[in-house]
Amino acid sequence: MLRLSIGTKLRRMGFSDILGWHRRVIALIMGSEARPKRVHCATFVALLAATVIGLTGCDDAPSPKKQNFTIGLVTNNPNGLKNIQGFKTGMATLGYVKGKKVNYVGPDKPVRGKHLKEALSEMVTAKVDLIFTAGTPTGIAAYKATKGSKIPVVFGVIADPIAAGVLTDLTKPGGNMTGVMLNRDQGRRLEILLQLIPNIKRIAILFNPNDFAPVSAVKQLEISAKRLNIDLVKLRCPDSPAVTKCLTEIPNNIDAIFMVPDSVVNKRVKDIVKLANARKLPLTGPSTAQINQGALLTYGFIHGNVGAQAARIAHEIFAGTNAGGIPVETAESHLGLNLITADKIGLKVPAAFLRKAEIIVRKAP
Repeated sequence: MLRLSIGTKLRRMGFSDILGWHRRVIALIMGSEARPKRVHCATFVALLAATVIGLTGCDDAPSPKKQNFTIGLVTNNPNGLKNIQGFKTGMATLGYVKGKKVNYVGPDKPVRGKHLKEALSEMVTAKVDLIFTAGTPTGIAAYKATKGSKIPVVFGVIADPIAAGVLTDLTKPGGNMTGVMLNRDQGRRLEILLQLIPNIKRIAILFNPNDFAPVSAVKQLEISAKRLNIDLVKLRCPDSPAVTKCLTEIPNNIDAIFMVPDSVVNKRVKDIVKLANARKLPLTGPSTAQINQGALLTYGFIHGNVGAQAARIAHEIFAGTNAGGIPVETAESHLGLNLITADKIGLKVPAAFLRKAEIIVRKAP
């Protein structure tokens, strides 16, 4: 192209050659038959600089995009490791090969409290290109840790980003955060449980009152329970010792146990499953992780899928889109059923209900 060859030629010319060329340009601009006029030195230099910069700039292709990225990964709960693995798999599918186009940093196990703060502080100090968080407490911690920095944060998931205080708008997040939130489907899960077992009247909920995720879920449940005439027995468990205590305090007249998104309580899923089976109580969980851990029924997200969903958002950021300009996405919910558990608690699942299930555990995973 003409402009391309001019730019290339200019870079190869000496300064005296450029001056001579520029005088000819001025002559052409003023008219070939016009008598040469004096040009002020400053005007000449400015015009010369503008011409050289403008023409040589036309020859340059856009600066190449970054070819290698460093991503910080962090979660506060064991199930979050599944989200992280899904994120890595999703990034690999999009062409981000570990060790070539992307490197991952961060703890290889769940971290909480000061260890979570330290891990995020190290990522900010290292100026990673992006931070991926799994779990509401982790997302909140990343929000606080990255204040004042330009490091984008992609969460996968935060239960309710607005209630958690990290965003004010889901469509136009602004700032440096976006990601995947949970579907507000706790009421729907209660409805599904009642479709399977219509005679349920009283349900126990163990939850951490200091975590926005379970608190938001309980609020959803309260609305649906009132409409469906279900009595909710709420047992507050802010830490693991409290979970142990609450498990001994579940009333005898409970008809089911309802687990909500809660990293403190759900870490004790084996103990909850053991108690539910011993008392022949149906247990329902908020994600497909619990269906493989012995819960009777789950309706919620698949951890790996959410991670892959977040990977697509990270790819969009690396392609040049500001994190604050990407709308928050919602995780898809899937119905799961564990027939082994159904048999243990003496429940016969109707064929019509079984056909609705997307994930069915028929033998021990």
